Amino acid sequence: MPVAVYVLGAAIFAQGTSELMLAGLLPGMADDLGVSVPDAGLLISAFAIGMLVGAPVLAVVTSR
Repeated sequence: MPVAVYVLGAAIFAQGTSELMLAGLLPGMADDLGVSVPDAGLLISAFAIGMLVGAPVLAVVTSR
């Protein structure tokens, strides 16, 4: 297979697991930020919205 397939697979894996990693770190992040856990959970939503908006933009910018 072409190298690009492996790169795309690794990128999709990293993007998918990054949101799950944040969920595991949520109580610690809430303590560090001095907010409640639900308020810190909004960071995961903001991250997901950033991925939703950023992914198509990067696809257009990096297309040939």
